[in-house]
Amino acid sequence: MRRHVYPAYQQLYFGAFLAAIAGGLDAYTYLQHGGVFAGLQTGNLILLGVSLSKGQFVKVGYYLIAIIAFGLGTIFIRHMQHFFKQNYLKRAYFVLGYEFVLMVLVAMISQRAPDVITVMLLAITAAAQLQEFRKLQDGPFTSLMMTGNIRTTAENLYTGYVHHDVTAQQKATDTGIVIGSFAAGAFLSGIFVPWLKDAAILVPTVLVLGAVFYLAQHSKSTPNRKDPQSDSNEKAWSETTRASVHPHTSEDDTKTDSEPETRSSRRRRKL
Repeated sequence: MRRHVYPAYQQLYFGAFLAAIAGGLDAYTYLQHGGVFAGLQTGNLILLGVSLSKGQFVKVGYYLIAIIAFGLGTIFIRHMQHFFKQNYLKRAYFVLGYEFVLMVLVAMISQRAPDVITVMLLAITAAAQLQEFRKLQDGPFTSLMMTGNIRTTAENLYTGYVHHDVTAQQKATDTGIVIGSFAAGAFLSGIFVPWLKDAAILVPTVLVLGAVFYLAQHSKSTPNRKDPQSDSNEKAWSETTRASVHPHTSEDDTKTDSEPETRSSRRRRKL
């Protein structure tokens, strides 16, 4: 079966790099910086609720700061998406470079800065990745949360091997690679945090470089696309404008339908 060629920023192994980065970030902040997740805000909300029930208000503030930082990071990247909307590949490079700079900054200051500053910077980093890279092989994708990916894998395993659907089998394999990559990133951070301490942030930093290298190598042989969301917005705007300039009313239909009858009546009157 011949597989469709996707742009480099939607290819499976690029998505695997993103998942490994996300897993590494969450494991790093959880193990080294106070049990807070950089990207998994659902987990932070759960921990916030538990801390609130125990009256641990300092921890509540800690989780709340991570959630707010994630939201602000999303807003910033959304603004930059408008700036780069005509070139999705440049946006991908920008976001990866942005992530790299923030991680290097964390590596430089994390030994002296409070944990809350480190968590804020890495929550902003994770938000950038989630906001920008939301499609994999023309399908919806998230590199930060694996719940949906696990469900997709289970569904496609059933469809693929019970109903003998080859496409579903391939989808199950692809999604399994993404899940395994996320776990591998967390595993690497778990290995290096006891050894490198704060400097273990270099693990996901190296993975970002790997993603940049992959993008550079594979974007040469695959087509670049405009942002699908921007294209759809432009199309909707064009249709709306066309409708407002040339409105189609029920009166037009009435005139068109009644025209043959009017001509006939005129002929009868002449006779």
